[in-house]
Amino acid sequence: MAHPLDEHGQLRSADPHGMMALTLDFPAQCKRAVELAGEWRLPNLPREPRLIVVSGMGGSGIGGDYLRALFEAHGSLPVLVVRDYHLPRCVDPHTLLFAVSYSGNTEETLSCYEQARARGAMRVAISSGGELQVRAQREGVPHLQVPVGQPPRTALGYLFLPMAVLCERWQLLPNLEQVLARTLQRLVQSRDRWGISVAYEQNHAKQLAAALHGKLPLLYGSGDYRAIVATRWKGQFNENAKQHAFANTFPELNHNEILGWVGAKRQAKNFAVVVLRDPDESIQIRTRVEVTRQLVGDAAEWHEAWAEGDSLLERLLMLTYLGDFVSLYLAYLNGVDPYAIDSIDRLKAELAKLASSE
Repeated sequence: MAHPLDEHGQLRSADPHGMMALTLDFPAQCKRAVELAGEWRLPNLPREPRLIVVSGMGGSGIGGDYLRALFEAHGSLPVLVVRDYHLPRCVDPHTLLFAVSYSGNTEETLSCYEQARARGAMRVAISSGGELQVRAQREGVPHLQVPVGQPPRTALGYLFLPMAVLCERWQLLPNLEQVLARTLQRLVQSRDRWGISVAYEQNHAKQLAAALHGKLPLLYGSGDYRAIVATRWKGQFNENAKQHAFANTFPELNHNEILGWVGAKRQAKNFAVVVLRDPDESIQIRTRVEVTRQLVGDAAEWHEAWAEGDSLLERLLMLTYLGDFVSLYLAYLNGVDPYAIDSIDRLKAELAKLASSE
């Protein structure tokens, strides 16, 4: 008997808006994003940046975290990611601000965009249109338009890679040409391993989703960029699979959350740990992971997902892509439409009422 995740006809009927098709398109999306940023008429920066700030929420915000990971490994500038209405005081004329909003209408991002204008910061806007594009074009601010028509959480390639390519073109990051080529190849290979047409017995993404079905996932990054990816997994589980998941990272969790496992059996019967790992982890991190596994014991199932690739960018996006597939397979098992975001839509509607009454 075929596994439920191999019943392709039923899965397609449970996904009326084609979220799986958008996920399968992710390698091609990343390629298009790189080409778009590479062909864009690069504006001159009027001053040498001393700080990069990315203002964005959701998929746009996580794209800023990915940019921060690249700069921490390969750049020389600090990168801050702002997920709020207000910029920190340190933003000044020597700040390069990326205002990133897929719709172009994210109110937090628009607020930060205006504050950056008032402080004389260098601004670049990235969106598929919306109010952000209108303001940027009106004020002569460089605006990179990405293709419209998909949920922001499926547009990570458009929301992250253009920033990396632009920073490379400004010589704020080293040459990424070969790294990007290998990353795109890695993503295609990953798609061909985890896609819907690959049977359950050979498909790690389907197997992990089945193992997590009915569980409360605790997503642990083994430090560095894996902490960022754990947060991305959490968001995808929330939005696509409509279930709770929680993210933390080594070594921080060993200073607090590890003690929560003392009473774990009294708290929940369905915890499941997923550790996102890297083959080049330090011996300290490896030891922390192993000891934590021993302390968790039989209080929860334990799973590990390992990044692959020669570069940070490969490993970052490969591990991200795995989580996207797992979240969609969980949505199918949970019997929910991965596209729907009714709670978010209701919140936006209430905020719109508030804005119109002011």
